[in-house]
Amino acid sequence: MTPACPQELRRLYREGRVIPFVGAGASMAVEWVQDGATHRGQSWRGLVDKAAELIGTDDPELLRMRGSDLQILEYLRIKRGGMQPLINWLHASMQPRDEDVQRSVLHTALARLETCRLIYTTNYDDFIERALRLYGRAVVSIAAEHDLSQHLADTQVVKFHGDFDRPAAMVLSESDYERRMRLESAMDLKLRSDILGRVLLFVGYSFRDANVAYLFRLVHERFGDLPQSFAGKRAYIIYPNPSDFEMQLFNERRIEVIPTSGPDLAQAAASVLDAMALL
Repeated sequence: MTPACPQELRRLYREGRVIPFVGAGASMAVEWVQDGATHRGQSWRGLVDKAAELIGTDDPELLRMRGSDLQILEYLRIKRGGMQPLINWLHASMQPRDEDVQRSVLHTALARLETCRLIYTTNYDDFIERALRLYGRAVVSIAAEHDLSQHLADTQVVKFHGDFDRPAAMVLSESDYERRMRLESAMDLKLRSDILGRVLLFVGYSFRDANVAYLFRLVHERFGDLPQSFAGKRAYIIYPNPSDFEMQLFNERRIEVIPTSGPDLAQAAASVLDAMALL
């Protein structure tokens, strides 16, 4: 059964007023075989586990007993003099072929959102850009202020936390996040401008995801209701099997939950996107 998509969101999509905001759950939808083993896009947890390994700890849960994931990443930065060892590993572990990206039902669904000329992501990989190009769409990638001069007629994939081509812009450690929480960087100012008259649709995030805390704060505190909207919502989130706990906390932040169910999370999210784009 196709998950329900709010009629208001479908209307906003037809008007070109929806901005998908894509998290690590989407990267994990890409699967490929390399050296005889099956790989997926990295999760946030997998990234932090690797950071613990690079620090020299066999059991990352021991570090989690003493600090948060962001503090573990900050500890890595201090111990190794930067994040480059983790970035190198992450880049090497995210190398699917084009046909692997094309097999991702979630990335295919994103590529089919033809009225969405802006797609934001906190992911560092290039899976979204590749999916769009493979679908035949012209794409520019924006990860820093100097990228803003690129051809704006194309679809923009805004790498909100930087990417492998711009490692200096990558947001990884606790201090990186603290700087971003000020909401004063060029990328934050761009988001503030882009969201005017539009809504964000979060895809591939969980409530615990460190990436979204300040995004929710930005949407909830810096903006009022969406003008000319019956629901007045500034943001929606596709979320698998939400509990009442999560529903209430999202709703308190005026983020409408689009619940999905079933074992295949990527297929469920893709079904919502397809339903949104259905004319």
